[in-house]
Amino acid sequence: MKNNCGRRGGGRQALGILLMVAGALVFLLFVPRWVWAGALGILMISVGFLLWRFSD
Repeated sequence: MKNNCGRRGGGRQALGILLMVAGALVFLLFVPRWVWAGALGILMISVGFLLWRFSD
């Protein structure tokens, strides 16, 4: 059994949070202008969440 001692993924978790924030900014700033930028923002949020949530 693996014991993490409170440490979860380190760099991947930080990268996930960064991607979620960047995706939210892209989504909020560019949706009124371009639909593809909104899709990119949602994709970045999703990938960031997955990296943050499932980092060991």
